[in-house]
Amino acid sequence: MKDRRLAYAPDIEERELFELAARLKALPEPGFFEFETKKVLQDFFKTVGEELRIAGLAESPSRAPGLEAGGLRIIDALARTAVLAELGDPEAPALILLADIDALPTPGAPGGMAHSCGHYAQTAVMASVFKALAKAGLPERSGMRLLFVGAPAEEYVELPRRMELKKAGELRFLSGKQELIHLGVFDKPCLVLKYHSMEDSPFRELTVNGGLGGFMAKRAEFFGRPAHAGAHPEDGINALSAASLALQAIHAQRDSFRDEDHVKIHPILSEGGAVVNIVPAKAVIETYVRAWTQTALADAAAKVDRSFRAGALAMAATLRITDTPGYQPFIPSPALGEILGRAALEFEASDRIDFQDRSNASDDVGDVACLVPTCQLGCSGFVGTIHSKDFEPADPSRAYLRPAKILLRTAGLLLDNQGSIARRIIGEFKPRFSKTEYLATVESMFSIRDFREA
Repeated sequence: MKDRRLAYAPDIEERELFELAARLKALPEPGFFEFETKKVLQDFFKTVGEELRIAGLAESPSRAPGLEAGGLRIIDALARTAVLAELGDPEAPALILLADIDALPTPGAPGGMAHSCGHYAQTAVMASVFKALAKAGLPERSGMRLLFVGAPAEEYVELPRRMELKKAGELRFLSGKQELIHLGVFDKPCLVLKYHSMEDSPFRELTVNGGLGGFMAKRAEFFGRPAHAGAHPEDGINALSAASLALQAIHAQRDSFRDEDHVKIHPILSEGGAVVNIVPAKAVIETYVRAWTQTALADAAAKVDRSFRAGALAMAATLRITDTPGYQPFIPSPALGEILGRAALEFEASDRIDFQDRSNASDDVGDVACLVPTCQLGCSGFVGTIHSKDFEPADPSRAYLRPAKILLRTAGLLLDNQGSIARRIIGEFKPRFSKTEYLATVESMFSIRDFREA
């Protein structure tokens, strides 16, 4: 019987981390189409598995899901492009290292795509933390399962293409983590660690356990009647005027929202007529509705719907409202955040760590946090503006190595003493939904409604 006690003190292989980050950064791919990224990660974990086998810490790796306990398993048949690497007893509680693998359309970037949200960085960091923990023998020493999850399609863009995949039966949901929830990745007892890049700031270096808002997407199509705009405009129904009145009604709602709910509505007019001398027969408004709570989100969505209908009614236009589910507000686990904060304080002064951060941005990690204890580390070390072509690492040591070491330390605290802290956090967690309730909630947000307001 091999002695599988701690092989060495867990540490990050710095050069390998930087090289992996560079390779992933050079492969910006859209959601559910991250095929080259998937291959790079599969190759990385095959190498990890071989190193573990040589060290006597795992059997030969396999790509087949659901194999016997022991050995590194690489699971690649989920959500089109998701990559999962698992070590330990498949039935044991899991420490999940969660990463986003997609890029997003970025104006001015080569080919129009870039990792302008820094997902490549979190993927490289989480993969490196997995390797360090695995080589240290921590999964076996703690009696817990170690799981890396590279999730596709966090960025909520290119929805028509995703809807086509849904119609074809390749997807049930439009984001990677929603799809992985549906497929059962988070069904067994587990907790989740995640990292996200931040722009450099004079006020902070790190955020610990920051929250995010939730959102849903709306599309309003106004249908009128064309007519000659000069000779006989009275014979037409101006769909653009209906949309313009709807926009004014939305703006008039601003004072009806509570400050503490942080409601944000940011519509665009994506279609408003094709020919200047024809009364516009169709106009389209697209918008996100954002809020920090599900209750506030539902209230704001209802007010936006009333505004759409008011514009259509005023002009006797026909209206179609299409709703698409976005993401749940991210409410992190305080207990897990306390451990993450303890680790962060070993690497950064307390006055450089923001323990109260809450953003109006959204992430499908909020959906995961509805079901299992989850927290996220934000780390600076980048210049430029996030979601723009100039978002770049300013200092790889701060952007890559520092978060890797903090998360490695966090995992060590959680897994120490047979994973006692991790098991306590999992046992005490109260989910906001059951899985069945969650799936029903998201499904209910897909809707198409027609109104004839004449």
